[in-house]
Amino acid sequence: MTVRQLKTDILIIGAGPAGLTAALYAARAGQKTLVLEGRGASRLSINYKLENYPGFPSIDSGELLGIFRKQALSFGAGIEAGDSVALSLEGDPKYVTTKDALIEARAVILATGKPVAKERLIPGEDRLVGQGVSYCATCDGPLFRGARVAAFGHSEEALNDLRALLQLGCRVLWVPGRSGGGPDAAVGEFEAKGVDVRRSARITGILGENRVEKITLESGDVTEEVPVSAVFIFREMPAGSLFGRAGIALDHKQCIAVDRFQRTNLPGVFAAGDVTCGGLQVAAAVGEGCVAAMQALLYLRK
Repeated sequence: MTVRQLKTDILIIGAGPAGLTAALYAARAGQKTLVLEGRGASRLSINYKLENYPGFPSIDSGELLGIFRKQALSFGAGIEAGDSVALSLEGDPKYVTTKDALIEARAVILATGKPVAKERLIPGEDRLVGQGVSYCATCDGPLFRGARVAAFGHSEEALNDLRALLQLGCRVLWVPGRSGGGPDAAVGEFEAKGVDVRRSARITGILGENRVEKITLESGDVTEEVPVSAVFIFREMPAGSLFGRAGIALDHKQCIAVDRFQRTNLPGVFAAGDVTCGGLQVAAAVGEGCVAAMQALLYLRK
């Protein structure tokens, strides 16, 4: 697959109220602005009545998110689909990698939303990210050619990544992770190709000292340990793991630590919205996105 190379002045990771507000301000100031919109949907996209956003006595949350998006686009901001899988933020310029693009930016605003709760992670997942735990088969699959690997997830993207692992010669154990084991047609397709499909199982642990060595599988009353070299997890990467590996300071809740100007510990890198675990309100996220964009603009003028 060809990796596209993109270049922008300000890259904003996240397309919720904080990210889109930052995009609006950055683009309106004349800076080339790109928003990276990942799979982790904004809470506003889950339609509900919002009654505490100033200026709107009552508005559908999805409608408000659409207004934010339309306004950011009207000033020239671009929106790119994809999740970040690697960050290089300590230098100048900064680089963000997705599955099919390498994005170069002069400043970065992180607005990815509320961090993935620790209880949602598989035990051992966070500790072994980059040591066999991966969220991108096309990125890391070539490191495990011919090896036995586990895969977890049932989305359409997961199915495509499973096919990529098979093309690399990996011996795949697939845990769809929901009752019924995923679409019947897909299960049949992969079983015919030799994939070990565990329809009713769940991964209860990822084990290894310095790298992934095995997983624990639980199915009903039966628990077993299965040796694998890698675990591919098809959902958004926990922000804490990704940001921590990039050198960004986090607090005890895995939230990004910022000062009152939304600056992180890395020059030219800012954060806004729920990822900072501030007010956790739409109005608060909008305010933080505004401040982050204005500070990014000041940074670029230096």
